[in-house]
Amino acid sequence: MHPGLKSWRNLVIYAFNAFSIPLLLKTLISPWKMDGSATGHLSIFERLVFAIFSRVLGLVARIFLIVLGLVFTLIIILTFPIFLVLPINISRETLQSFGSFGASLSYGDTFTLNKHSRDVVLFSAQKIYGKEKALRMIERGLSRDTNHNMLLVGDTGIGKSTLISYLGLLGQSGLSFPGIHNHRVVELMIEGLSVPDFEKCLKEAAGAGNIILVIENIHAYESIYEKLMPSLDMRHLGIIVTTDLSDYDRVLKNHPEFLSKFGKVDIEETSEADTVAILKNNARLLRMKIKPDAILEIVKLSDRLIANIPEPAKSLSVLSELQTLKKTITIDDVRQIISDKTNVPIGAIGADERKVLIGLEVSMREKIVGQDEAVKDVSEALRRLRTGVADHSKPAGSFLFLGPTGVGKTYTAKILAESYFGRKNAMIRFDMSEFSLPGSVDVFVDRLSAVIEEAPLSLVFFDELEKANSSIHNLLLQVLDEGRLTRNSGREASFKDSIIIATSNAGSADIIASPNIDKKVLINGLIKRGVFAPEFLNRFNDIVLFKPLNQDEARKIASLMLSEFAERLLEDKKITLVITDALIDKISAAGFDPEFGARPIKRAMEEIVENKVAEYIMAGNSEGSLKIL
Repeated sequence: MHPGLKSWRNLVIYAFNAFSIPLLLKTLISPWKMDGSATGHLSIFERLVFAIFSRVLGLVARIFLIVLGLVFTLIIILTFPIFLVLPINISRETLQSFGSFGASLSYGDTFTLNKHSRDVVLFSAQKIYGKEKALRMIERGLSRDTNHNMLLVGDTGIGKSTLISYLGLLGQSGLSFPGIHNHRVVELMIEGLSVPDFEKCLKEAAGAGNIILVIENIHAYESIYEKLMPSLDMRHLGIIVTTDLSDYDRVLKNHPEFLSKFGKVDIEETSEADTVAILKNNARLLRMKIKPDAILEIVKLSDRLIANIPEPAKSLSVLSELQTLKKTITIDDVRQIISDKTNVPIGAIGADERKVLIGLEVSMREKIVGQDEAVKDVSEALRRLRTGVADHSKPAGSFLFLGPTGVGKTYTAKILAESYFGRKNAMIRFDMSEFSLPGSVDVFVDRLSAVIEEAPLSLVFFDELEKANSSIHNLLLQVLDEGRLTRNSGREASFKDSIIIATSNAGSADIIASPNIDKKVLINGLIKRGVFAPEFLNRFNDIVLFKPLNQDEARKIASLMLSEFAERLLEDKKITLVITDALIDKISAAGFDPEFGARPIKRAMEEIVENKVAEYIMAGNSEGSLKIL
């Protein structure tokens, strides 16, 4: 169709509805605003006089608006030649943003409701993106003759309130769908509302005939469900309630009769393209000077690193912080803001960090004895992660450490976390023996999801993995393969910037008996014994064998332990511990045990060194030099 003709048709339809002509004709002889509240204190005679006066006044006012509307419509019709010649473009969506006149004359007043509510209307310049499916479902639901009540389910920040505000904008127009046009969208404030006022608000809303009542976070008000039930069947009242995913499962599913009165609409996160569109529109409204590539960077980095907030809320929060800079926003500004928010290094690798990455393997080998293969693998994974070449559809690295107790599996993970992340709490540790029972699976999922949402760039450490329930192994398949974990509520936690290390003592006897055992032989033995499923083991980037310590390695460990202890002793007590070869040999000989690794060395340290130091201090010595023979 010719764009001018299409625009003319849209304008004619708008003109006819701008003065609510169909609605005014339908209620031509109805009372003025159908006001029943004002007559409660009058006598029968006074009510009769008021009714006659009210109807006459209503008739006159409506006829005046109808005539005005018809004249306006005629004028628009006569503009046909102009639109035929000129390619004027006026969309239906643009006209919907203008309100209609006269609709309020046909509906009852809501004195009590107005005191405990607010009209919800989206600013007309604000746009809605990525909610087309939800809007279609809401349109169908509100347009039903009965049970036109809607339940919007989605996490905070996903856009439920914005969507409701858009419905309020549509309600001001006579052009929108039947269930919303010429309606007020009103949010009822439940907090502090007395029961009599609550019931009166519902009565007024139903009597008015043009109210869509909104109750946000309905899960928080279980006490009103029974009182709300009669209103859910009223013909002239639509009710919209909202909740989040977890509270839908935790609260609302316990009230099936109440839940059955609502059409459920899942509000999903906006896509990357829709989030970019939202940011561009908001930046325009805020008059921000921001480069297009900076907007793309906001969405990209927010999606990767801000895991506990849905889109578009997390990207909008970054945009809000960038607004405070009061300058043209660049990619570097975006990276700095998000790095500050998440404590994650972003962007070009600085000189200090480059030095850490290059020397990471060397520095770890200085502290980790006899496990060069493990050190090499995890160091390479960190370099892939930081330089941006890692596959972001999976965790940055995933490793299974197999070996006897005390050979450095846990210690390797700790040193890695401290060496690269620069903080000890960068390693999130789970003792998998706590999750051996079937009932512990949900607890594990919730706990793991919560901690990784707070710290997406972390080393996740699963200790003694073989002791976990087999269902947890199945859950971890998703984590290792797709870099995400889905909770029962449907909410996802991302592991795409994490390194995962799992340990197991399974096969330790085989490794102790044959330190040079072939890795494939050991793994096949674990599969045959049913310790791990082959598809689970195949999901790890690498399986690393930790071999038993020999006498030379035990001596190196003893030397490291002595040096670390001496540093603490000098710093805390100002006492200098003299470290001799004889002392190192004595500790390593007393602590060497291929079966239990470095743990006996720690006990030997306590007996030979720490006890002597304690005696030295108890004797009244506060500083000085101590040599242990």
